[in-house]
Amino acid sequence: MPKDSPPKSPLSTLGLIIWGIAALFFLYEFFLRTVIGSLAHQVIPDLHLNAETFAIIGSAYYIAYGIMQLPVGILADKFGVKIILIFATLVCGIATFIFSHASSFESALISRLLMGFGSSFAFVCLLVVAMTWFPKKYFGFFAGASQLIGTLGPILAAGPLITWMKVSGLDWRIILNKIGYIGIILSILVLLIVKNKPRNGERAFILLQHPLPLKTLLYRLFANKQAWFVALYSASSYVSIALLGAIWGTEYLQSAGLSQDIAGDMISFAWLGYGISCPLLGALSDIAKRRKPTMIFCSIIGLLSTSTLIYAPINQFHWLYGLLCFGLGIAASGQNIGFATIAEHVHSKTRATAMGFNNGAITAFSAFIPPLVSYFIYQSAGANATKLSPENFTVGFSIMPVLYIISILTASLLVQETYCKPQKEAIKLTIK
Repeated sequence: MPKDSPPKSPLSTLGLIIWGIAALFFLYEFFLRTVIGSLAHQVIPDLHLNAETFAIIGSAYYIAYGIMQLPVGILADKFGVKIILIFATLVCGIATFIFSHASSFESALISRLLMGFGSSFAFVCLLVVAMTWFPKKYFGFFAGASQLIGTLGPILAAGPLITWMKVSGLDWRIILNKIGYIGIILSILVLLIVKNKPRNGERAFILLQHPLPLKTLLYRLFANKQAWFVALYSASSYVSIALLGAIWGTEYLQSAGLSQDIAGDMISFAWLGYGISCPLLGALSDIAKRRKPTMIFCSIIGLLSTSTLIYAPINQFHWLYGLLCFGLGIAASGQNIGFATIAEHVHSKTRATAMGFNNGAITAFSAFIPPLVSYFIYQSAGANATKLSPENFTVGFSIMPVLYIISILTASLLVQETYCKPQKEAIKLTIK
């Protein structure tokens, strides 16, 4: 009688390596997303910008990123991730080179649009890798772990980047020029290592289901109310960290009396809280087999953190800014649960597209809310727009608690619990 073969590990080494490369690209993309906020003091005068034009450049990334989310999901569903990632990493590297040589608002705007276009492929492709190479029961954890690695990008783009500039004495243009080469290196790694799907000798036949055209699948996705509710929750729970972490956070804290490097460190706490909470809360929701309690918890933390940050008299207690920024990171991690939830609410053949839709909603909020906030900041400052005070930020920043109230109501009353199970799962027979 032949000996029993050892049980296969659910996690393949090659899958982990491919996921790691895709996660590094997400880190790089996230760095590019937030780096302009950290360099605001240098970029604004060098390119002759004001509060509004700077916010437009910051939002240009999100506009291109958001527009591409549905096409990215469709392409990932249809073609896999390898060719897409090679192209995307090259675009990000080239766009960074262009921004480092920008001489005007127009050239900076074009390069940021290109950055957003290339970066738009990163997260959805990373989630596709997690779905393709790992068992479904680990998806919440790997989605969170992906966020953890990705958020090292904005952490590095805050305090560490500013410290590097001070120690090295390098101009922001030289710094970004060096960073552009990382995109080229990533494209080479993708070319040499990444594969579209595992070749493990298994074939799956889907039973009791007729093949459906793409048009029908997309119609069913957009007719799914739960997809819209989850997208609304994800967008309203995340946009505050985009506003503070990528655009106005450093400037706001400097207006409160913190130095640029300490303000950058405080913003790093927001991304640290986000990075830690994404895998932790994702794993907890997997273990508890409940999504909604975690979503509601994150939104409550966001409401408390942003309300205190904006309205409480804490100028004499600068350490509290770090604690509140960390709470903001915990709150933003609720959108990671949103990705797991929306994947469980849609047809298996549109999961990448659904996650692109979710990501598109997040980036749409992140594209349009910062300019609106910046408008109120600019109007409040009036003739003193070059020297902002904390009071100038109050009216604009008041939108953050409102968004967390919306996310609490959405998660509590509209989103249906999935119990961590696909709600539209096809019946499968696996042949080995």
